Amino acid sequence: MPVTTPRRTDTRKPSMPVEALHINRRLDMVLDTIATQNRSIRYAPGFRIQVYVGTVRKEVDDIRLLISQNFPELSPYLSYNLPTYKLKIGDFMRRMDAERYYASVRRLIGSAQLQADKVDIRRSLLIK
Repeated sequence: MPVTTPRRTDTRKPSMPVEALHINRRLDMVLDTIATQNRSIRYAPGFRIQVYVGTVRKEVDDIRLLISQNFPELSPYLSYNLPTYKLKIGDFMRRMDAERYYASVRRLIGSAQLQADKVDIRRSLLIK
């Protein structure tokens, strides 16, 4: 009895249905829209280290200089609400990263405090 192998009659590769292509295009459009919206988001909840609260401009300038010399990668944020100056530093998305810097800053400035704040997402990505 001779052994025969099954014959393959259709050698074409299965093609993607037209419906799937339509869904893929729609999905790509939705993903592009979401990506565009995400790029427009600039601030997110995070943490900053408050290093000064007071009424003396010279003191806040001295502390800003001290911080910039020791931590050049941390962006300073100075706010003034009559008569109080507040100086905060850093853009930390995670509390763990903020606490690591907080310990070092606290050695220089004993009154430093870790606070929840809105942070600049792009700058937070630059902090190592």
